[in-house]
Amino acid sequence: MRSPTMVDSAFAAALAVGGITELVVGAQDETQVVPAVAAVLIGAAAMLLRTRAPLPGFGLAVLVFATSEVPSTGAMLTASMGLGLLVALSSVAQRCSYGAGIAAAAGTFAAFGALSVLGDRPWDVIALLLGIGTAWGIGRLVRREQERNAELAAVAAQLALEREARADEAVRVERGRIARELHDAVAHIVSVMTLQVGGVRRSLTVGGGHDRETDVLRAVEDLGREAVAELHRAVGVLRALASEPDQPEGSPEHGLTPPPRLCQVEQLAERVRAAGLLVDLRVEGEPRTLPGGLDLAAYRIVQEALTNVLKHAGPARASVVVRYEDTELTVSVADDGPGGPAGHPGHGLTGMQERVSMYDGELVTGAGPDGGWSVCARLPVPRA
Repeated sequence: MRSPTMVDSAFAAALAVGGITELVVGAQDETQVVPAVAAVLIGAAAMLLRTRAPLPGFGLAVLVFATSEVPSTGAMLTASMGLGLLVALSSVAQRCSYGAGIAAAAGTFAAFGALSVLGDRPWDVIALLLGIGTAWGIGRLVRREQERNAELAAVAAQLALEREARADEAVRVERGRIARELHDAVAHIVSVMTLQVGGVRRSLTVGGGHDRETDVLRAVEDLGREAVAELHRAVGVLRALASEPDQPEGSPEHGLTPPPRLCQVEQLAERVRAAGLLVDLRVEGEPRTLPGGLDLAAYRIVQEALTNVLKHAGPARASVVVRYEDTELTVSVADDGPGGPAGHPGHGLTGMQERVSMYDGELVTGAGPDGGWSVCARLPVPRA
């Protein structure tokens, strides 16, 4: 059995001190001192069972109270005994079943009500009824609050699990989409390389005298086609794992249409302006050719950030800055809309974070100093 709580121990000690003080002030006869002190101490000890064994503790408190009601025992009824009895009854109502609490309250009222009537103190019945009803009601209210808190904690835990599951699902879908887009970029590059190798091979074949070179180029061409086929199969597996629908018609995967690149950000800004958003675009530094996947990631970050501004910022102006440096590419999108940061976070930011993490970059998002929302991605690039 676990030890009584510190609260129970302190309460029991307080009842013992209060009861003995009341006995001393009451100036008992010498013959009443021992049984009176014993009754006070036993009643106080019953409080040690209030938490771990409420029914036995209540029974002990009732026994002490009833014994003190009988003058022949030599015990003296003290206020501490009455308080202990009510607290024990409240504990039964709080920690035991509803039926046990009702039975304890009714039995206590019946027993001590009869003693009050037989003892020519009928008015004590009213005080007894009020005390017992109050103690039982407090116990039931505490129990109801505890059950409500437990239910709220369970609901909060369930919501946290669901929120985590939705976040994991968003990350999985974004990773699948990023993998598919990288597949498009790499497949396009490999396809163009294969076509170029095939053109060179055919030109050598027409000229003649380059059998060895022709064989090497044919092998490279075959490997290129095989690589594209493997990429198609890989993205098919990714889509199946993500339970995504088939690639829509017109996607780069259905042909050699290249994926978008950062150099096309001006066309992107024009499309967003046509949708009703004022966009200021500034390119700093010397634009240069970037690795295909990183180029696509930077374009998608700008695209997603502008989409978020359209969705959440309301009437606003967006500022897009693309900065080329020796070892870093920085793209930032900021708006001055009244929408504030509350509406911006979502799956779009999840996708941005995944793209930036893929290239060991850094993504900073948050409210701007003058309101609105800002997104800034820093991506390391090979030195020019």
